[in-house]
Amino acid sequence: MSRVYKWISEPKRAVNKSGECLNFAHNIDQPLPEGDPSRTSHTMNTRKLPLVPPTPDPLRRLGWQDRVVLAPMSGVTDRPFRDYIRNLGQGQVVTEMIASEAAIRVVKDSRKLNKAIDDEPGIIVQLAGTEPDLIAEAARIMEGRGAHTIDLNFGCPARKVVTKASGSALMRDEALCGDIFDTVRAAITVPLTVKMRLGWDDNFFNAPALARMAENAGLDGVTVHGRTRCQFYKGAADWMKVGEVRAATSLPLLVNGDICSLEDIDRALGQSDAAGVMIGRAAQDQPWVLDQAVDHLAGRPPKPVPGAAQREAGLFDLLERMLTYHGTAHGLRQARKHVSSALVGIDGAGAFRKAANTTDDPETVYAVIRDFFARAAECEHFPSKPDLALAA
Repeated sequence: MSRVYKWISEPKRAVNKSGECLNFAHNIDQPLPEGDPSRTSHTMNTRKLPLVPPTPDPLRRLGWQDRVVLAPMSGVTDRPFRDYIRNLGQGQVVTEMIASEAAIRVVKDSRKLNKAIDDEPGIIVQLAGTEPDLIAEAARIMEGRGAHTIDLNFGCPARKVVTKASGSALMRDEALCGDIFDTVRAAITVPLTVKMRLGWDDNFFNAPALARMAENAGLDGVTVHGRTRCQFYKGAADWMKVGEVRAATSLPLLVNGDICSLEDIDRALGQSDAAGVMIGRAAQDQPWVLDQAVDHLAGRPPKPVPGAAQREAGLFDLLERMLTYHGTAHGLRQARKHVSSALVGIDGAGAFRKAANTTDDPETVYAVIRDFFARAAECEHFPSKPDLALAA
């Protein structure tokens, strides 16, 4: 008569056809006592064990799994533009900067900004402000509305922002930065990141110190634009300096600034050792570049630069989205910056841009765009204009 043994060694795992996790082990010299409920005539214990989930990819947890993120740009990355970019393919998007006070108080503009994310799964929401408790409350509201990640704006260089001690002005007050990190981190459970510049000016390069503070406070990621606030968008982004920030923290880091082509991506990542890139103004000029960048970083051949017909269809798609979302009058005004970015590359393009941007009639705008791209299609070459892309 065979003996039945109890398993006391570390179990091996397997899964049966029903999805149950089963225990297997080697028998040892310890027989089961009579009456033991686990006693069986088989060398298998069918007691269910909890399945251990795989360790999450930190980039996927942040929504950065593509390693390419569209930068938050006020007046540019509104809901229609974000949906348009998504429709082109790959890459993550971020909301426009939302003032924390506006996110909490019910005012006309903020209501539209807030409502924009309610049915936008996976969205990263960027918040700005100076009062830790207000930013934390805004973050709680955005988390409740489905934000995947909250991003703190410590990088905006605009005068109207820094005069309120917000944006990149926060980098001059490290104690306040620390309070914001701690207060917001304690208020939410979703991932929390921060976007910053290298510092206030060349004499105040404190991005490495702030990155360490962010990590110690429990933040999950950092994005660094390779300029100081006082540079605005002048000069060249210093990706090597971003590398010094990367060396100061173990958090995932995105490099931002002057990334306008696939070659720029390779150089920026090589010099900064960043995990990925954040692309700003170049994505407005070349909206297809995010999809190309994702394929490039994944080792896949990127899709070719779209021709005139594809660009025309894309611009019409964006215009339709903007008119539907904002209404005709406001939508046309908001679309002008995108029309100006798209109508380039042939002789006489300025006249087309002027005609499209000085009318309040949508049909006139559509007619101008059709004429422009018909002319462009006749040209022997239709350049991708990477040299015209603005700094991110």
